[in-house]
Amino acid sequence: MSIRSSLALNVAPLGLRVALGLTFIWAGIGKIAHSTAITDPRDQAILADWGQIDATPEALTPPQDEDPQIDPGQGDSEQSDPIETDPGLSDPETDPAADTDDTEQTQEPPADDAAPSEDAGDDQPPAVEDDPVVEDDGSTEEDETAGEDTPEPDEDPGILPVSYVQSADEVEVKRVLGLALMIHHAANPGVDDEGRAKMPLWPQALAKGSLPVVIAWIAAILELVCGAALLTGFFTRMATLPIIGTMLTAMWLTQIGPALQAGGAYLGFLPNGVFEIGPGGYAYTQLLWQFALACSGVALLLIGPGCFSIDRLIFGAPSMVREEEARQVEFVPMGD
Repeated sequence: MSIRSSLALNVAPLGLRVALGLTFIWAGIGKIAHSTAITDPRDQAILADWGQIDATPEALTPPQDEDPQIDPGQGDSEQSDPIETDPGLSDPETDPAADTDDTEQTQEPPADDAAPSEDAGDDQPPAVEDDPVVEDDGSTEEDETAGEDTPEPDEDPGILPVSYVQSADEVEVKRVLGLALMIHHAANPGVDDEGRAKMPLWPQALAKGSLPVVIAWIAAILELVCGAALLTGFFTRMATLPIIGTMLTAMWLTQIGPALQAGGAYLGFLPNGVFEIGPGGYAYTQLLWQFALACSGVALLLIGPGCFSIDRLIFGAPSMVREEEARQVEFVPMGD
């Protein structure tokens, strides 16, 4: 075998393995170890239905609990009473005649107490009747208010289910759950501006219940495991199959599928504005990067891991058929 053929079969696979391995290890760690913010209340409700976020009791507290304050009318009445008595309290300091009035007022209550003794038959019965009426009224009002307040907390918890409680704050979740939400929205795209149902990009049978979460975790773990297998050259050909499938699925869900769903795709399947330049650079970089990774996986599947791999240590070099015997040609002279 020539040196050029040896380098092509041994060194070229090493470059493909390093590029694919580092890329998918990086992608798998990003989905599993890092988090993202979910701000859409509808996505938060979906995650709550899946049981991926906790519905805190603070989100269920009704706004009525924040109103146990004194009414402004009561506060004014309580503050107005001492204001009216202030000038009366300051008069004794300025007017000496007010001292005599105070002494007279202190002497008047015993005179009033003596009056009911003289007219015991007239004044005491209404006084006795008024006291229990006031006490009975106060007790009945407290009982009625207590009876009216008790059913309120029983009705509040059942107003909204936990899955539909909307929180104004953002929720931090693993990035793998963002992939699960993308799968859910791909299977349930809703309707367009004209009210027509959009084309689903994902089978609804694979989006029932919490299946998107399971599929997203499987994809993230496969990216991490297959990336490590490609980097070390362990079961290389088998590890390239999930990589190729992941890239083809990513191209469909993020590029080709939305272009077909929106209509008017460039060349029938490419997204519009693919040649435009945005804040992040050229618009075609993501599509071509996904396409390049898929093609690299196909090339590595056909070439093999190369000599710098664990597969070569375990399984040995591939067998090559060589024709060592040259074809012998016998010349027969003409005329014989």
